[in-house]
Amino acid sequence: MLTDWPRALGAPRVSGVLKAQPADFVVEEVFPVEFSDDGEFDWLWIEKCGDNTEYVARQLARLAGVQPKAVSYSGQKDRHAITRQWFCVHLPGKHFPEWVIPESESWKILRKGRHRQKLRLGSHRYNHFTIRLQSLDGDVDDLNSRLAHIRQGVPNYFGEQRFGRDGGNIPACRQWFAREIKPGRFERSMYLSAARSFLFNEVLGHRVLDGSWNAGLDGDIYTLRDSGSVFSAERNEETLTRLSSGDIQPTGPLYGKAGRLIVSGAAASAEQAVYMEFPELCEGLLKHGLSMERRALRLIPQDFQWQFTGNKSLELSFSLPRGCFATALVRELISYPLAS
Repeated sequence: MLTDWPRALGAPRVSGVLKAQPADFVVEEVFPVEFSDDGEFDWLWIEKCGDNTEYVARQLARLAGVQPKAVSYSGQKDRHAITRQWFCVHLPGKHFPEWVIPESESWKILRKGRHRQKLRLGSHRYNHFTIRLQSLDGDVDDLNSRLAHIRQGVPNYFGEQRFGRDGGNIPACRQWFAREIKPGRFERSMYLSAARSFLFNEVLGHRVLDGSWNAGLDGDIYTLRDSGSVFSAERNEETLTRLSSGDIQPTGPLYGKAGRLIVSGAAASAEQAVYMEFPELCEGLLKHGLSMERRALRLIPQDFQWQFTGNKSLELSFSLPRGCFATALVRELISYPLAS
């Protein structure tokens, strides 16, 4: 069972349904590109529904007659949603193919172009979401109050999809670390990511409870809103002003071997308390060569808009930096059943 980490605004007083159907959850990469119209790479703007990103990449490789490693993309996208994202196929010396997609497939190419640059993982900066929440029931005044607070930011939790069905990636990771199972390469990568995400969420949950997730602690490491670079700073008047404006964010750990920047003081104590609670995860991550990274504790949506589309339905529109989860925002608004 996955942990229900603390919410900044407390338990919602409205329940509802997220992803009643795929059309209720639309995500699109924000990534403008101008093609060079030459080179060795075909870029394909693809809309998919019901398939994960890896599946579409494998099908593109099959259609093009190339190895799967010749197909790249910027980010993974949800299977149970309508998503639009760029794929890239390396086709040196080949003519632009027709890219005829079998009618049996649930994805299609909306745009294509030839480019001299390869699409690399993490190339896009933002994702835009359009989400419809259905079957709303409860205190509408409470919901309206929460909507007004969202623009100030929400805890930047990793979403439930990071942890597998019923949170099963974490116990599986523990079994792997204890040498009770021997997962394949893909599963190992998934378990390592889940373990780091779990520890981050635990640290963030503790800081939501003490109110420091958006206000900072002595010894914190911060990240800049636009560049994502990290730095240490004293918690003084200037730092508090920049925190208030959203220019900088406190960060939490993506656990691994310590690097150049190290938290200290109260921030270090908060993180160490979590490490002591889950030593088997920390030891396993170190054993597998992970290095410490930092991630913002606060998530501020861009261009956040909403409208009620009936007594029981609410539509949200917003953009988030890549790697951030829309469910971190939704869970502050309503309670909803997790997908099985």
